[in-house]
Amino acid sequence: MRRYLLILIISFVALALGSGATPAVASSLQESSFTQTGGTTGRGYVCVPSLLRRNPELCPGYGPGTTALRLAAIRLPDPLPALPVLEMPVQEGEPVTSRTYAHVITLPLNVYHHPVEAAMGLPPVRTMLSGDWWLSVDELVDHEGQPWYRINEDEYVPAEALALARPSRFQGVYLTEQPQHPFAWINRWVQASAAPQGPPNEASAFDRYQIVTIFAEERRGSEIWYLIGTDQWVEQSYTSRVDVNARPIEVGPEEKWIEVDLFEQTIAAYEGDRMVYATLISSGRSGTATPPGLYRVWYKVREGKMSNPDVEDGNPTYYYIEDVAWTLYFHEGYSIHTAFWHDAFGFQRSHGCVNLAPSDAHWFYHWSEPYLPDEQKTAYIPAGAPSTWVWVHFSSPFEDEAPQQ
Repeated sequence: MRRYLLILIISFVALALGSGATPAVASSLQESSFTQTGGTTGRGYVCVPSLLRRNPELCPGYGPGTTALRLAAIRLPDPLPALPVLEMPVQEGEPVTSRTYAHVITLPLNVYHHPVEAAMGLPPVRTMLSGDWWLSVDELVDHEGQPWYRINEDEYVPAEALALARPSRFQGVYLTEQPQHPFAWINRWVQASAAPQGPPNEASAFDRYQIVTIFAEERRGSEIWYLIGTDQWVEQSYTSRVDVNARPIEVGPEEKWIEVDLFEQTIAAYEGDRMVYATLISSGRSGTATPPGLYRVWYKVREGKMSNPDVEDGNPTYYYIEDVAWTLYFHEGYSIHTAFWHDAFGFQRSHGCVNLAPSDAHWFYHWSEPYLPDEQKTAYIPAGAPSTWVWVHFSSPFEDEAPQQ
C-alpha cells in the first residue's frame, strides 16, 4: 500500500513540474479570476494582479492584468487641486473687436462710390471677383428703402451681399504660478468613461472649451486616454493639451518666448522658465502647414490687411481680409494674429499663420517685446535687436508621426 501511495505522490509532483505551476501561481488563481487575453501567458499559468505584485518578472509588460495593477496604483490627490489659472472671460455684451466685420457672400460684388451711382447705372469703383473676402464695416445706410454698408470712405456695397461676422469670445488663461500637472481644453463635447475605453458616463459630460487637469495617461492600442478626475477618462483626441516645456537653449533665462504646439493646437507664453499664459490656436492646414523652427518676432502690426500672395483676385483660392488686428510676424509672411472669422480654435484652419481668438491676440500683442504704445501702429525689429522668441514644434505623443506639409 505504501508503495502505491509513493507512486501516486511522485506522479502528482511530475505533473505539477511539467505544467510549470508554482505555489505562488496556484495561490493567485484562487485569489482572482482576472485572466490575460487568450487565457494564459503561454507558460501554463494566468497573469493576475496578485501574481504581478509578487513576481512581475513572470508576466509581460502589457495585458489586462498589468493594466489593472497599474490603474489600481493611481492615487489622485484628495481633494483634487485646482489649476493655478486666472480666467479672463469677456463680459456679456462687451465687444471683442474694435471693428464690425462681414463676409462677402455674393460674388462677384460691385463696389460703388455711393448707392446713387448704382441706381444711375454708372460703372463701379471696383469689383470683387472671387475667393474669400472679409471686410470691415463702417456704417449701415438706407437709400430708397434698400440697405447699404459703407466699407471704406466713399465705398458702398448692398447689405444683402454681406453676412456679419461673429468673432469668438473664447479666451485662454493666465497662470498665477507654474502648473504642476499638464492641463488641456476639451476641444469638443465628450462624455468621460470610468476606465480607458470604457462606456461613456452620461452623468460625466464636458463641454467644448472646458479646461481640465491631466493626472495620468493610459495607452490602449493606437489610443491614449487621460485621467482628468476621479473615474473620469477621456480619449486624447478630445483634448488640446498643454505641458510646461523647457526653453530652447538659445533663449535666455529672463527672456520672453512663445511656444506653438502644432500637434496639440496650443500656444503658451513664457518668461524665462515660467509659463504665464496659454490658449488654443488654429495653425495651417495640410498643404499650407505652419513651418516648425525657432524664430524671433520681426514685425508687429496693430492692424493691417492680408491677402493671398500666390494668386490674384479671380482665382478661387484668393482671399482678402481687411483690418486684421494684433499681428506678430515671426518668419517671412507667417504670423500670429487675430482670427475674427471663425471659432475653430483647437483645430487646424489657417493658410499657414497661427490664428488666435481676438482677446488672446490682444494679450499676446501687448505682452510681447518690443512694447508698442497705442499711437504706434507698426514696428520693424531688425535682425539682432531684442524681441520675443517664437518656437514652433510638433509634439505628437505617437511614434513615427510627422506633420503634414
